[in-house]
Amino acid sequence: METQTSSRTLAYAVIVLGAVLTFAAAVVPYYGTGYQLRFGVVLAGLTPYFIYALAVPLLRGALTTTVGLVLVVLHAALVIRERFLQGADYSDGLIYIGPLLLAVVLLPLLWRALREPWGGELPAERRPH
Repeated sequence: METQTSSRTLAYAVIVLGAVLTFAAAVVPYYGTGYQLRFGVVLAGLTPYFIYALAVPLLRGALTTTVGLVLVVLHAALVIRERFLQGADYSDGLIYIGPLLLAVVLLPLLWRALREPWGGELPAERRPH
């Protein structure tokens, strides 16, 4: 039970980190006098974490943890490159396409979660005797 709780905690930490990364990418300098929130970047950036958040409560084990860590690492690399190294010049559209591709890659995880809502293991009250 303790490993399940720690893996769930890590999975929910992935979702929080994803939201932080998304807002770090979406808040960009505006002519040196302030900051602007780019709503399209927020929508695109949160999409893979929305799909991941739907799958986390339904799946157990290392699968969700591993997928979540890979998701955060790939998204962090994208945000660091686009926002901080290239100065928030989103003219190539990668800040939009990258998270949407990650969301498409996560669809099989959601499909598995919906097909096996107890992580492949039935609860005690539903097990055959």
